[in-house]
Amino acid sequence: MKKHYILLFGYEKWATGKVLAAMKQLPEQDEKCVEWMAHILMAQLIWYSRSDHKQINYTPWEKKTFDECLKLYNELSILWFNFCNNLTEEDLMKVINYTNSKGESYQNTLQDILTHVINHSTYHRGQIIAKLKGQLPSLPSTDFILFRRQIKQ
Repeated sequence: MKKHYILLFGYEKWATGKVLAAMKQLPEQDEKCVEWMAHILMAQLIWYSRSDHKQINYTPWEKKTFDECLKLYNELSILWFNFCNNLTEEDLMKVINYTNSKGESYQNTLQDILTHVINHSTYHRGQIIAKLKGQLPSLPSTDFILFRRQIKQ
């Protein structure tokens, strides 16, 4: 399973990078798209801190500029890559105790958390792409199968 999560976070980096590149083409940044992208990245930062047992209270809807999103994307790509590479198979089944942004306590396996991070990002990337429709001559295709065809692994 470790290899599966390394692959999924590779996909995450690829897909989010394609959406950021599309957003960068706009003469003026679409405020809602930047808000969603910042949310994707802040949520990843929150889940990373929970997964690494350093529960830091970040705000999931913290305002960021496009340039701040780019910087955070690059930092998170490295953090998740290193995190996944250092996992053991046993780590994936460990239960993580955390408190959500509403102050509620929960427990989930690390495997479930990592799956959630990927799924959450996919959902909001879809919102961004839908919002970009009509603003750009072509939109990025971020389907997982396209990623697999491109990297041929």
